[in-house]
Amino acid sequence: LVFLPHQTLLAFDAIIRSLVRAFVTGERLLEWETAAEAESNARRRTAVDRYLALTPLVAIAIGIFVDVAHPHGKHIDFAAPILLLWGFADAITSWLNAPPREEQKRLAPADQSFLTDQALRIWRYFNQFGGERHNYLIPDNIQEEQLSEAPRVSPTNLGLLLNARQAACEMGFLTMPEFVSLTLRSFETIARLEKHRGHLFNWYSTQTLAVLGTRMVSSVDSGNLVASLYTLHTGVLDLLERPLLPAALITGLRAHWRLLLLLDRNATSKLKLSLPRSSAGAAEWIAWFPEAAKALAKADELRITDENARWWLAEIERRVVSIRALLCDYVPWLLPEFDGPRALTGLEMNSPLEGLTIENALEFARGLDGRIASNWSWISAEPALAAAVERLRAALAKAQENLRSLLDGLRRIAWQAERAAEETEFSFLVHPGSLMLSIGYDADARKLHDATYDLLASEARIATFIAVARGDLPQESWFKLARDHTSAFGQLLLLSWTGTMFEYLMPALWMRSYPHTLIAKTLTACVAVQREFGEANRIPWGISESGAAKRNEQGDYHYEAYGVPQIAIKADATAGPVVSPYSTFLALGVDSVAAIKNLRRMASAGFVGAFGFYEAIDYSFHPGRAVPVREWMAHHEGMSLLATLNLLRENIVQHWFHASPLLQSAELVLHETPMSDAFLRAKLKEFDDLKTAA
Repeated sequence: LVFLPHQTLLAFDAIIRSLVRAFVTGERLLEWETAAEAESNARRRTAVDRYLALTPLVAIAIGIFVDVAHPHGKHIDFAAPILLLWGFADAITSWLNAPPREEQKRLAPADQSFLTDQALRIWRYFNQFGGERHNYLIPDNIQEEQLSEAPRVSPTNLGLLLNARQAACEMGFLTMPEFVSLTLRSFETIARLEKHRGHLFNWYSTQTLAVLGTRMVSSVDSGNLVASLYTLHTGVLDLLERPLLPAALITGLRAHWRLLLLLDRNATSKLKLSLPRSSAGAAEWIAWFPEAAKALAKADELRITDENARWWLAEIERRVVSIRALLCDYVPWLLPEFDGPRALTGLEMNSPLEGLTIENALEFARGLDGRIASNWSWISAEPALAAAVERLRAALAKAQENLRSLLDGLRRIAWQAERAAEETEFSFLVHPGSLMLSIGYDADARKLHDATYDLLASEARIATFIAVARGDLPQESWFKLARDHTSAFGQLLLLSWTGTMFEYLMPALWMRSYPHTLIAKTLTACVAVQREFGEANRIPWGISESGAAKRNEQGDYHYEAYGVPQIAIKADATAGPVVSPYSTFLALGVDSVAAIKNLRRMASAGFVGAFGFYEAIDYSFHPGRAVPVREWMAHHEGMSLLATLNLLRENIVQHWFHASPLLQSAELVLHETPMSDAFLRAKLKEFDDLKTAA
């Protein structure tokens, strides 16, 4: 009704154009444009836009006509509501075009700092163990006792390592050149791994790179890796438009400093060094780095007994060295020693930490070099200035080389990530009888597993979505996924296999859940059920598959899929109860207030170690007391880091994932609306009555 005048004007436009072209001009009879062309020309004003702007005028004209034609009648009173709607057609269009948003609760500064500190602890895991010793892969888990490492890696672990580096770069824990160097080395290793039709196998040794155990392709693991690769591809392209020297590098350095002071309050006085004030500008920070580098170079002489404090002190030194290298090697004209030569350009960089992308920096370096060359005749007449300018020109030449190399490195990563994702075939993993993804393929036996992933509330949701988007699965396969409901703790939600938060929430690290849809409602209900279960048992909430306090003969922790039995299909599902902190991190995007409160509760109880929260807190091993599972698992660490980044940076991981045009093509399936609560409750009651009768 609102757009009736608009549609009428468009129809008249089309009729008149067709008649004029057919019977008068004879021209442009085959004029049309594809949807892609329309999208690319979105900024061009078209007839659609013009007639939308004309709609209020049409409404006013009709109103005047009705009032004049029937001056003493009530016709205008009846017409007014509709005319009013037509008058606001443009505003209604803007409202309809706006993306749906759920209510976002603003994070308090203390909560932001708390989450940033936890993210930094988690990043230490990938930073410390994701280097050369493990061929730039990541070990599956680390036990706190003697930092015992499990030198094996899965596709999920690898994908989360790649995304964890993106998170570190976004949060200022890693510079762009470091990110490029580490990621390219990981891709060099990936190229050496044995594959099957583009898929990585379940497990590899991080030291020999040999396949461990059966050469099995896991559908869900490959789905996780491909999701990470698409996220890496678009995220790296996004980096090309980002500042080379973001302000996040400073906030990241402050987070490092905060953690050091938590472990050793006297570190500042021992170092005789303090950070610039919070209001310090770029020039003050640039001048601070040489002073900090000198002070930190003597850090080994300090009597710091805490092992973790020593590690963070050394890491702060590495951060200072890396940021200073970024200044010297990529943007040397910002250094104080080149203030004079830089002034020759007539340009001043008011905000060097935020104003330079790689391409802008490269263009600026070329322009500065050209201006120096054009003014060399009078510069050379002043020996002191000429010497400084010569040093700057040498630095500019090296900077341009470094900038080009960095630009090339980012483009290579984007290309390699997209190629690796596209080469991972899913068509052979489709079970022919059910048109669903099999759980895996045994390459040794050359056999597809008979079991399939057939639940919407499962971690395989991401793999199924990707397979549908790529055309390896028909769209109907998405709607074949079971949507059986249950009621628990007053909540209606989809059933999962074992009732874990992991099954419900893990895909949401990458995939958007739109407000008022089936998936969004299920995620909210899942968190509510977990909270109620925790309160009923007087323990922190958040139960998923995780390690437990029980150990085997080798001293390794037991691992099991724990979940809330009331929402599980599996008959022998158990909660333990074993609480896994990573489950609460996954809930940050659903109920941030409750999740942060739960994390603080566990932190205050001492369940945090060198690499963030421990794997789990086991309440079943010793009745009446909690036993922390003192290990960290790569995939749980990675999930926690990405969930934190999503909350702190407005769902940026989801933005990177959905920025892929290929994946955008399947987004419509995510808008599925839920059935009404009344209908579901009636059906569940009917089912209960049948069971009782049976």
